[in-house]
Amino acid sequence: MKIQKLSIRKSPLLYLLASLTIYFLLLIGVPKARFLAALADCINSALKGANPPLTVVLTISGIAVLSIPTIAFMTAQVSVVYQFAKLRFSFRAALLALTGLLLALSATVVIMIWRLDVVAKLHRLPTWREIGFIVGLYKPGLLKMALHAIIMLVALNIGCMVSLRIKDRNLLLPVVMFAATIDFWTVMVGPVSVMMEHAPEIVQAASTPIPHAGTGQFVPALMMGMGDPLFMAVVFSSVHRLGMNGRRNYFFVLCIMTLAMLAVLLNFAPYLPALVALAVAVMAANWGEFKLNRQEKISTVVVAVMLVVLLLLASRLIHQKAPIAKPPSDISTHQKNPL
Repeated sequence: MKIQKLSIRKSPLLYLLASLTIYFLLLIGVPKARFLAALADCINSALKGANPPLTVVLTISGIAVLSIPTIAFMTAQVSVVYQFAKLRFSFRAALLALTGLLLALSATVVIMIWRLDVVAKLHRLPTWREIGFIVGLYKPGLLKMALHAIIMLVALNIGCMVSLRIKDRNLLLPVVMFAATIDFWTVMVGPVSVMMEHAPEIVQAASTPIPHAGTGQFVPALMMGMGDPLFMAVVFSSVHRLGMNGRRNYFFVLCIMTLAMLAVLLNFAPYLPALVALAVAVMAANWGEFKLNRQEKISTVVVAVMLVVLLLLASRLIHQKAPIAKPPSDISTHQKNPL
């Protein structure tokens, strides 16, 4: 009996449910945390008449206040991914779970369409694009929260299934480097960039939000696309299965990806793809685990440097083009919501 109780306490499923509960509580509580908005306003007011030494202190305090929701959400989301990856599904079990999640996702979308009486208003079934708009613009609430959670779990499930193909530790490095490169391309010039320009509501529908604090209603401050939790799941699932240091990876991924999201939020790097940060975290946490020969190490460093240079060049070009005007609805899965 003692052994059973101990195993229940250490069950990743229990920790997963706890992480999801905290995530839901944050979704509900952060928009209502008016004290954070009030504190930020007080700091802004104090900054107007402050002398230089005090200005530095107040600026740091203001950044800390603005960062609290993002840090809390990132901790909850990374914990959800980490605990989900510890479940170690077989391919058949993961496929079964994915089927159930997709059915739940479909049912949630159908309920949204039914509640808005869309079919009666259109006199036909909505198209896929119209469904994307409906879901993206659907009012915040328990149903929308459930949708975001299901989308995240679908991404995690797919990530764990992909990780089953990674049989060796050394394969994890090129996978995250490739993911970072693809993420860089899709966000800067690829399909995500096009969707952000022409149909940002659809991008929002398939993303997990981090809301502004104290607005009284749900207003997204940052959006994370499906690819971010998916590849985090690939990393954590591979780490657990291949006997690597799970806690070390959790710490590095949480810290570096949180810093990346804060850089986006605070406009230091507004177009930073999150998977670039994930690649940096994986390399930093596991460099000693990869048994690469000298040539492979040099090649990896060269690719990493090229990726950083491309990111800096792209950011420079985007800033130069910024005055030419983008529509106010242009929202990135990795950038601030202009609302």
